[in-house]
Amino acid sequence: MSQANEKAVWTETFVAENALADYQYHGMELSGDRQVDVMDADTDKPVGVLLNTPGSGEEALVCVMGRTPVVFGETVAAGAQIRFDSSGHAMNWEAGTDTTAYCAGMCTIGGDSGEIGEALIWPANARGDC
Repeated sequence: MSQANEKAVWTETFVAENALADYQYHGMELSGDRQVDVMDADTDKPVGVLLNTPGSGEEALVCVMGRTPVVFGETVAAGAQIRFDSSGHAMNWEAGTDTTAYCAGMCTIGGDSGEIGEALIWPANARGDC
């Protein structure tokens, strides 16, 4: 397997609502004004993927668009469209099936649950075909 790496085209700095040291490469949601937290519901709108390990109130660097490592919550193959689950893990996104989840991008290096792979993230936040 190739090594996942980062090539963020667009990053934003937010404030970590909670300690996020255990959530590097997980999907983030906007939880307040310029504030992020790990996604806690499948229906949350993803703002991007956390690139660093901030404590509560510290700067959280988020890849909003580009190539980034992601942590999988299930087996995901390269080329699969992805969403984030209620723990911020990258999961398969199926058009017509995941009607309450937001498509967040496409897997470029696949892997199994708990592994770090790679994805192209874009801020489409579409519930249709992404």
